Amino acid sequence: MLPNADSIHDTLRLYHCLCVPNTGRTLSDHHLASWLAMTDSDSSTFNYLPVPEIVNRLGLYVTGAGMDIVPAGASYPQQNHPELYHFSWHAGRVLPEFQFVFIAAGRGEFESRETGLQEIKPGTIMTLYPDVWHRYRPDPETGWTEYWISLGGDLLFQWLGRGLFNADRPLTTLRHPEKTIERYLDVIDFVMSRPEQDAPMLTAHAMALIASALEQAQTSVESINSDTESDRSDDPLVAESLRVIWNNSHQRVSVDMIAKHIGVTRRTLERHFKKHLGRTLLQELVACRIQRAKRLLRETHVPIKYVAHAAGFSSLPNLCKVFRREVGTTPGSYREAASQKQNARRWPGSSNGGRSEAVEQAEDVQAVADVAEVSQSSS
Repeated sequence: MLPNADSIHDTLRLYHCLCVPNTGRTLSDHHLASWLAMTDSDSSTFNYLPVPEIVNRLGLYVTGAGMDIVPAGASYPQQNHPELYHFSWHAGRVLPEFQFVFIAAGRGEFESRETGLQEIKPGTIMTLYPDVWHRYRPDPETGWTEYWISLGGDLLFQWLGRGLFNADRPLTTLRHPEKTIERYLDVIDFVMSRPEQDAPMLTAHAMALIASALEQAQTSVESINSDTESDRSDDPLVAESLRVIWNNSHQRVSVDMIAKHIGVTRRTLERHFKKHLGRTLLQELVACRIQRAKRLLRETHVPIKYVAHAAGFSSLPNLCKVFRREVGTTPGSYREAASQKQNARRWPGSSNGGRSEAVEQAEDVQAVADVAEVSQSSS
């Protein structure tokens, strides 16, 4: 049975009058007007889509999207979805694709065989993976407001393989949920109002949503930033220091040079940096260079000695010494492991980019030798 259009209309008006939890902001008039127009003509608040061949070739496509406002004490799920997507708490569900479910208000619980039972708080986004049994529901005392999008395509599996998503941690709390809600509403507006038009543009909206969620996540895989990342722009000296570091780390930049450029003493700058980020400028500079070296090692085939130069290290031995200290392995070993992981994700019969194992092994031997040489000279 479809939800009553008048009740949805009234609920959306009430929700618009309330601030998005913990943000002090309301949703845009554009999105409210669009939603009210849709609920006046069609009480459905979700839509499932065909997948055109052109979108399939893009590697990412939207198969459905929607939202639901579940009052306290109401049964869940309220909506009658197709059998492929419908579920009950007792039986759970296994999806054939990815789904991102965002809980904007209210609380609840989530469970999968891999994670066990976990609490869902306001501002939580659930990443549901294909072929993984799961179930979730709102707390009867609070109900909840949910937004969701279903996605398919090879690109999502590539992102998963690269660590962009963490299958062991399907729940993530967002710092600024109102930004992600806006992106969800962009997608849902598109899906509800013109589902068969401009499918590539819908894919672009979906990518913007995923990017927003990743940007606002409080935790990220292989992030060099601390939990105080949101404080970066609070202090102008810190913000300017970070700009200088990330724009010039490939050059011979020192902490003294950064302080001089900004126009303060090194002691003052270090004090501000430590207070707001919990680390020193030198640690940030090293982290920046290491991150760029890792990216070059993973994504290019340039010789490691050129990686050292491009990432801002004074020499290959210096790169090897710092890389082993910070990462726990040599640059050559890191590149070889990344290459093996990448090859494991390729389709059968695909090439390895023309890079031979002999070259990788030779670079690894060279890197180990350089590290040994640096260790001996410093002992």
